[in-house]
Amino acid sequence: MNAGNETRRPSRAEPRVLRCEEARVLLMGYIDNELQPGDIRRVEDHLAVCVECRREERGFRRLGEVTEEVLNEEIAAIDVDGAWQSIYGRLERSTGWLLLSAGLIVLGGWLGWHLLNDFLLDSEAPLALRVGVGATLAGTIVLLVSIGREVLTRYRSDRYREVIR
Repeated sequence: MNAGNETRRPSRAEPRVLRCEEARVLLMGYIDNELQPGDIRRVEDHLAVCVECRREERGFRRLGEVTEEVLNEEIAAIDVDGAWQSIYGRLERSTGWLLLSAGLIVLGGWLGWHLLNDFLLDSEAPLALRVGVGATLAGTIVLLVSIGREVLTRYRSDRYREVIR
């Protein structure tokens, strides 16, 4: 019945039936209930006689349903409580590591100062022992600084640090 442009010939008393191109322009407004009553009637008259436009309308309606389902699933999948617990856990661990590091630095500094004053500068202690303890202390400090620098460099350049494993 639809030969291309016009579905049926309008009489002078009734409004002209839409052509497919005109119906397609109004189709999304029709699906979203945004048209005036006269345009709704014209689109419905066209859909009653045009198989292709009716198929397109069903496809758009199904697309809207699937989109709504996907959006509802994604919204339901967001675990807000879990996200806050994860953030809290990371902050808590970060704060713990920071305090532990600060405490170890202070204790290490205090120990180093007392070792330097009481043992390394003591002329009564054997020189070989003072050199050995001093080298061990200096090596430990260099290694700790090196490891800290490497960890910090890796953390800053890690492209995947935000990925949850």
